[in-house]
Amino acid sequence: MALTFDHVFICSENPAEAERALTDFGLQFGRRRIHRGQGTANACAFFDNAYLELLWRHDDDELQSEVVGPVGLWQRVRWRETGASPFGIAFRPEDSEVPVETWPYAAPFLPGGANLPIVTPRFQWREPLTFISLTSQAPATLPPERRPPLDHRGGHHRLTAVTIYKPEGQEISVGLKDLCKLGALALKPAAEHHIELELDDARRSESHDFRPTLPLVLRW
Repeated sequence: MALTFDHVFICSENPAEAERALTDFGLQFGRRRIHRGQGTANACAFFDNAYLELLWRHDDDELQSEVVGPVGLWQRVRWRETGASPFGIAFRPEDSEVPVETWPYAAPFLPGGANLPIVTPRFQWREPLTFISLTSQAPATLPPERRPPLDHRGGHHRLTAVTIYKPEGQEISVGLKDLCKLGALALKPAAEHHIELELDDARRSESHDFRPTLPLVLRW
């Protein structure tokens, strides 16, 4: 496909419990960050080609600012209350051309003048936040001094597929339809929001369901 996975975020209302569930499973976390000006904080577990990010509320005023409002993070971090999608999927383009339409989000934590190209329409927080990461690279290709820990119990190495489950009857944007047509992700109806991440092409045909702690199913 013309896009490859960069990372997936999942909003958590109880990040300590969510991280504990993932570390008990065997994932190793390698980076934490506060997104100054955006109102969120994170913890990340890295695979060879992409990473999984837990995202949670850090500053409610920043989350509700005029700049951050269009991406719907204030609704997403409270997804059980609002019905918002708690997920985000970032892609890296395989060449300089981005094959979907985007709009620029001037994320406050980025250097001056930088922005994130967002695929999801403004204020459409009932569907996952999909966007493009133009400057990042696969974690395994980083220089040793910058490379995060990549070893996980169970030997999980690569994120190979993403399936989003969302409530039936909700309209989806043209951008999300385009991503599905490109094979970048799959979309299926369900009673409630959850996400399925496939690791290493699910060669072992095993799975783990983290609900209700986290709306996540891993398959490997």
